[in-house]
Amino acid sequence: MTTVTEKNVAIMGAGLAGTVMAMFLARRGWNVAIYEMRPDPRTAGIYSGRSINMTLAVRGLSALAKVIDVGRILDLTIPLEGRMVHEVDGSTRFHPYGINQKEVIYAVTRSALNARLMDIAQTFPNIHIHFNHRCTAIDKKNWVVEVRNEISRDVLQIAPDFLIGADGTFSSVRQQMHRHEYADFHQEYLESGYRELVFTAGPQGTFQMPHNALHLWPRGKSMLMAIPNLDGTFASNCILPLQGEESFATLGAPGQVMDFFRSQFPDAVNLIDGLPDSFLQKSAGGFITTRAVPWYYRDRIVLIGDACHTVVPFYGLGMNAAFEDCAALDACIEKHRENFELAFQEYQYLRKPHTDVLADLSVQNFRELRDKVRSYTLTARKKVFSTLHRFFPKTVIPIYTLMSHSTMPFADVLNRTCRQDRIARYCGVDLPVALVAGFLAGKDFGRKSLRRPAGQKQTPVPDPKFIAFQEVKVIATSEHLPKNAAEQKQAS
Repeated sequence: MTTVTEKNVAIMGAGLAGTVMAMFLARRGWNVAIYEMRPDPRTAGIYSGRSINMTLAVRGLSALAKVIDVGRILDLTIPLEGRMVHEVDGSTRFHPYGINQKEVIYAVTRSALNARLMDIAQTFPNIHIHFNHRCTAIDKKNWVVEVRNEISRDVLQIAPDFLIGADGTFSSVRQQMHRHEYADFHQEYLESGYRELVFTAGPQGTFQMPHNALHLWPRGKSMLMAIPNLDGTFASNCILPLQGEESFATLGAPGQVMDFFRSQFPDAVNLIDGLPDSFLQKSAGGFITTRAVPWYYRDRIVLIGDACHTVVPFYGLGMNAAFEDCAALDACIEKHRENFELAFQEYQYLRKPHTDVLADLSVQNFRELRDKVRSYTLTARKKVFSTLHRFFPKTVIPIYTLMSHSTMPFADVLNRTCRQDRIARYCGVDLPVALVAGFLAGKDFGRKSLRRPAGQKQTPVPDPKFIAFQEVKVIATSEHLPKNAAEQKQAS
């Protein structure tokens, strides 16, 4: 690493991206001050706001491995090998994420991971975290940043060499930076929202469902998700339309809630803690996507993570993309020495096209999880491509593998998938997919017809988009993790 003059850097936000970015800069010998508007969550005991359990994939781990030993956080995680889909009749189907045990993602709670990253960051003598401090104003002309102490109400005026906005979706740094500038900011919400629920643990903290899977109850307009926690519970989210029939707006009484859950998620009713009160006592949260440009102001301000690109959580890669931001920004700073404006400009150029694609694919994956994951055609397609991938691992690679088990940039994944879609159809891959889908449908129909009352009809499930194969080399998989991290995980 090139040695440059010592700098004083301020970071607004001590979340996941802010603490990781601080460690990247502290390695350079720079003084890093982090300002966080919340109290220290490690002593306060809880995080304010909402949080869906996170998943770490190889691209996030690869970025983290550049600055820390990832073995120090893997003990907080649970490896997930695939999705467990729960049908209305109580039957389940398992959809593996990959073709081997190395192709997994890691479930982790945001609060535990953030606390561990804070602990690691504070082992750097040149990183200082100031809790209960909020950015209230930025004077770009005279370069003064005002930070208010939320307890004493005192206002500090600081003038760091540059400022990093890591303060989340509703970033005050972004808002101040874009004032009086030619800037664009766009946000959109899904028509569905969520309420958090908890699946209880069994005796002595045992899991009451298989714990190496993401559990899904897809029902068209509604969906239930559950991700395992280390204590034997499952963090769950009930996803419903915000308005309309069978929505958060209409399920307002205990009887309505219980009738709905018994009809849609019958095998989950007795596992959810405190139902229906736990459902009714919370307000519905929303799923937001944000896009912004520019990500920087001259050589003074730059944004990372949700402050410049928020995505819905249905690909499980938002946190991973934020960690990639940190590694990319650090690399650009290294490349351009002390020309920070050029470094920030190149960082935006390299990252924004890919985070825009991730935003689109995340919304698309939400609709697949909610509407199509029960589809026989989708199941058949996954089986066919999984088989082809086994025989031709460097040529036939499913899109999910490229997204979650490689570090290939997101836009490259999309471009190659679209190109190979045409090749796949030309080669006639639809035929074996149709045959396998027909076999699965017939087998399932025969099994369910024995249980279904006479005259009851089966609701058809729409077919998903065609997912292509492609000839491409995976840049990185979980087997490329640092040796000490892999050994620690195996030992645990």
